[in-house]
Amino acid sequence: MRNSYADDHKGRRRMLKTAESGSPEEWADRTPDAVAVRFGNRSLTYADWNERANRVAEGLANVGFSNGDRIGMRFRLGFMWFVVQRACQKLGVVQVTVNYRLTAEEALYILKDSGAKGLACDDDDPEAWLGLDIGVLLTEGAQPSRDWLRFEDLLADNRLVTRFGPARPQMVIYTSGTTGNPKGVPPADPPASLKEQQRLDSYLRSIARRPQRPEGRRVVMLSLPVHHGAGPLAATVATETGGTTVLLSPFDAEEALRLIEEHKVNMWTAVPTMLQRIRSLPEETLSKYDMSSMRTLVTGAAPVGSDLASWAVQHFGPVLWETYGLSEANMIGAVSPEDKIKKPGSSAKIHDGVQVSIIDSDWKELPCGKIGEIAVNTPLVLNNYIGKPPLDTETLRDGFYRTGDVGYLDEDGYLFITDRMKDMIIAGGVNIYPAEIEKVLAAHDGVLSCAV
Repeated sequence: MRNSYADDHKGRRRMLKTAESGSPEEWADRTPDAVAVRFGNRSLTYADWNERANRVAEGLANVGFSNGDRIGMRFRLGFMWFVVQRACQKLGVVQVTVNYRLTAEEALYILKDSGAKGLACDDDDPEAWLGLDIGVLLTEGAQPSRDWLRFEDLLADNRLVTRFGPARPQMVIYTSGTTGNPKGVPPADPPASLKEQQRLDSYLRSIARRPQRPEGRRVVMLSLPVHHGAGPLAATVATETGGTTVLLSPFDAEEALRLIEEHKVNMWTAVPTMLQRIRSLPEETLSKYDMSSMRTLVTGAAPVGSDLASWAVQHFGPVLWETYGLSEANMIGAVSPEDKIKKPGSSAKIHDGVQVSIIDSDWKELPCGKIGEIAVNTPLVLNNYIGKPPLDTETLRDGFYRTGDVGYLDEDGYLFITDRMKDMIIAGGVNIYPAEIEKVLAAHDGVLSCAV
């Protein structure tokens, strides 16, 4: 998601001299021995996290990284990502997310396109980067080469400069379009007027309220990749309260239940496929684990069928939130557990500061209940991708961005998503949406997963 914005038009952040509320630096001072991250039988305290991040920040600064620079971030879930991303925030370095499943050549395109000065990664075989012009490489375990930094060496360096960074990360997210090269979504420019600032503030408050986050210290399970906005956001949500992020990688359905019970996880963001895999476990396995600690279960990336939603409420309790957003515009809305009962099948109750219009192919607005393409206007809608000209009027018009999603608004302003425009089939003059067929098939007891 486009969940960050710069403090000036050069992409720089305001550098901090004290700990920001909700940041790891605050908790390193207040509760240094509290566990910030758990992964398997290992843990990372707030004090250790902060100290390691300071050392890595110093190492990056010594090779020329400074406020407003960009660095590629290619990581699986693990402690190294937490340390390096925090070091970047301390320096004001923008993190360019790189999917760890990409080949070196595919990743190189993103590094060049974004203007990144280097790459940080936890690749098993970083030798693949030899001979490629990627600038500085920060890796783990590999023998150092020219312009290579070893994570272990930076942690062992006695030079330690205390730095502070904002609680929220500044990232460039690359979309993984179905055709052509991925496109970079830059951090948004700062608001240009008081009115825009007020709208942004209202919008951010709305996002913070919906989905509702557990009160008190949060224990958040993170099973999503960190090359997408939702993964880093989940970690930030835990850190805000001095809580713990519990890592699950690779995803395993029963292990997810075990971790929730063992660590009393109270918040988890999952994609529908993960819930479906848990649902497919034998009943004797499902009944072994206590889910009573869960207060918020968030899902997104794809609509949740009513059958799966009903099962999730039955198993986890009335804690299921469904969210809707996209990289180019950030979050659009969310549906609460109460909304799910009131408006079955709905995908979003629109956030404050967001406008949604259902349009036809000529941008003509359609009435309530009529299916068309979803266009959105948020305070964080992008104007252009990195290195690309402004979006044309077929994509962006009067602040509204064409999402490519198909749906409708009801009379109460709830958004229902039915499919993607590119998936729509026209037969006999009738629009046929594969997602609607999939919903019917998925509701059958004998169907675990389906695609049309």
